[in-house]
Amino acid sequence: MKILINTASTFKGGGVQVANSFITECKNHPDNEYHIILGSNLGKGINKASFPDNFHFYDIDFRPATRVFSFKSASSFFNAIESSIKPDVVFTTSGPAYWRPKAPHLTGYNLPHYIYPESPFFNSLPMVKKIQWYFKGRLIVYFFKRDSDAYVVQTDDVNQRLRKLLDTDKVHTVSNTCSAYYYSPKTFENKLPVKKEGEYRFLTLSAWYPHKNLTVVPKVVDILQAAGRTNVRFVVTLPDEIYQSEFDAKYKEFILNAGVIPVEQGPSLYNECDAMFLPTLLECFSASYAEAMIMKKPIVTSDMGFARTICADAALYVDPVDAADIAKAIEKLVTSVPLQQDLIEKGLDRLPTFGSAGERAQSYLDIARGIMNKN
Repeated sequence: MKILINTASTFKGGGVQVANSFITECKNHPDNEYHIILGSNLGKGINKASFPDNFHFYDIDFRPATRVFSFKSASSFFNAIESSIKPDVVFTTSGPAYWRPKAPHLTGYNLPHYIYPESPFFNSLPMVKKIQWYFKGRLIVYFFKRDSDAYVVQTDDVNQRLRKLLDTDKVHTVSNTCSAYYYSPKTFENKLPVKKEGEYRFLTLSAWYPHKNLTVVPKVVDILQAAGRTNVRFVVTLPDEIYQSEFDAKYKEFILNAGVIPVEQGPSLYNECDAMFLPTLLECFSASYAEAMIMKKPIVTSDMGFARTICADAALYVDPVDAADIAKAIEKLVTSVPLQQDLIEKGLDRLPTFGSAGERAQSYLDIARGIMNKN
C-alpha cells in the first residue's frame, strides 16, 4: 500500500504526539510505502535520517487553516504531491485537511468543541464568542464532509457524537494510549522540591489552554486552606512566564511548577506525585488518563462524557467549575488509602482497553487499507 500521511493540520497538543508515534510505528510495517507531509511542529520531533528508504518526507511551512480565505490556496501544494506520487490512500491525522484528494481519504477528528455543546466551557463566553464558535463549527462540518471518505476518532462517545454531527456511519474508533515511554520509563533528575512529611501531590500535566480550566486550582486551594487541609500540593507543567503571571504569589507554596515536560520525562514526574488531577472542560481523549493508570496514580477529573467513557469507574468525578465539589473529592481521596488503592487497581484493569502504540498504528493502517479497497 502506498499511503500519503498528511500531518499539516497537526499543530499542537496530543495530536502531535499521536502522529509522531504512528509514523514511528510504521517502521514495523515495511511492506508499505510511506509519503509523509510534515507539519512544522511535528517536523521538529522527527529524525528523518532514522527512517528506512520506504519513507519519504515533505515539509510544509504553513497551516492549511490559514489559507482557507486566501487567494493562495493550500490545495496546490497537496495536489502537486499527490499527482507526483499517486497514493492508494490518504490519511490526514488531524482534520480538517482543507483539501480534497483524489485518492480515498481517511481523516482523524480531534475537535471536542463542536461535539460537546453542553460543556461548561461555553457558559462563561460572551455572546460574540459563542456566535463565533457556532459559525466556525458550521465551516468545520462543511470541510470535514467535503474532503473525507471516512473518519477515525479515539473513543466510542466521540464516535457517536461525530456520526450525528456529520450524518454519517463511516466513523471508526481507535483508542489513544500513553506514549511508549511509559512502558519503558527512564529515570531523570527530580523536577520538584523534596516532599514534606505528609505532603500529597496532584499532577496536572497540561499546557495552558482555556478549556483545561486550570484557573480553578487557586479556588480549590483557598477552600482546602480554609478547611485546614495544608498538605495538598498541585503540580503544573507550564512555561515559567505563564506560571508567574497566572498564579498569585500567595499560591506558589501550594501550586508547584515543574516547567514544560518532554514526553520521555513524563513518567519520572509522575513518580514525584501521588495522584492525577484534570479539571478539563473539553477533550476528545486525554493521554493523561492512561498515563496515570499505568503509573499507578488515582485520578480526580471532570464529570463529563469524554472522561467517563475513558476512565469508567477508575476515577473520582467532580463538577469541574465547582471548586467546593473538587475540594470535597480531594479531601475524600487524600484521607482514604483504601480509596486510593481501589482507584489504582481499577485503572490497571482499564489499561488493556487502550491497547499499545503498535496496535494503534496497525488499526490505522487496516482502516486505511479498508477504504482503499472499497474505492
